[in-house]
Amino acid sequence: MKLSQECTMLQTELKKFSQQVLADKVDALEKSCSFPADNIKGLAEMGILGAIIPEAHGGAALDTIGFAVVLEEISKVCATTAFIIASHNAFFAYPLLKFGNPKLHGKYLPKAASGDVIGGYALPKTNELKVEKSADGYHINGRNPFVINAAAQGPIVVAIAEPGSDAKTVYVLDKTTGCQFIKRSNTLGLKSAGIGEYGFENCSTQADNIIGQPDQGQQVIDGMNDYARILLAAISLGIAEGATESAVKYAKERIQFNQPIITFGMVREQVAEMAVKIEAARHLVYDAALRMDRGEEYRSAAAMAKLFAGQAATFITTAAIQIYGGYGYIKDYPAERYFRDAQMLNVICSTPDEDKETIVQEII
Repeated sequence: MKLSQECTMLQTELKKFSQQVLADKVDALEKSCSFPADNIKGLAEMGILGAIIPEAHGGAALDTIGFAVVLEEISKVCATTAFIIASHNAFFAYPLLKFGNPKLHGKYLPKAASGDVIGGYALPKTNELKVEKSADGYHINGRNPFVINAAAQGPIVVAIAEPGSDAKTVYVLDKTTGCQFIKRSNTLGLKSAGIGEYGFENCSTQADNIIGQPDQGQQVIDGMNDYARILLAAISLGIAEGATESAVKYAKERIQFNQPIITFGMVREQVAEMAVKIEAARHLVYDAALRMDRGEEYRSAAAMAKLFAGQAATFITTAAIQIYGGYGYIKDYPAERYFRDAQMLNVICSTPDEDKETIVQEII
């Protein structure tokens, strides 16, 4: 699938940044589990942090295919950094842009584009909240142990189920409303992405905080998830490519029986299968992105892209470990990091079973 000249230039620029800036930091970040503030600052200066935010608010106004290519290149080196940027845009900037009012736009989007704030998202499934009616909205108490970009301690998007009803309303909340970052979560992968716990103490929600309309939260969530699937699929694609490149490089250098292991039939067969899955995943990811950019229906295409790219990344990172042999299980080599990051992406936003259900709903 041929990319436009603009996309190709963007791809080249981000590949250079990833190799020259991110590559030297990724191992240290993995060991420290620290939020990659310097990486995010550098990407903010390039305009990538505010990828989908309009230029009027200081963003880059990238289309979906352009952003997917950016995330793919970054993920080849550091999936954590790509995930933070994707989440900031998909789970924070996107719902504000698509469903938010002009007041919310002016309050948050310029700061989100510049990096003054990094937006987060409290996954609805992990909410442990008590919601009580107040005079001007609701008071919320409790916690959510799985908030994306929590360690950035910025405003977060939260879906609140109203008392006595299954209907949800989506709010953007910050420290001024009574919610705050508590601690990082010890996740399997994406260990420096800042996934963590937020606490809510008499947190107040008001009409000014609502994204969209009251009781229409599911519509907002579905919109976020459909878009996020494309971006997360692009990250899975990048992980698959990075793991393959690393494994092939190792196979060319590793000598057994007086010859590099890349000459062994079993290794060559694995590399061939890895390459086929990458190519197929790339076509699905780019197709979903282009469908969105053309204004076409893309929900099923996005689910297919996330499902297949996630499965491909899991298969390929497992194969990479096998090529490395015993070294694949040692943290001094990148294979096990790629594997863990791929596993995490498979269950964020939607599980494979949920992606399959979305696909089936479009068919029947």
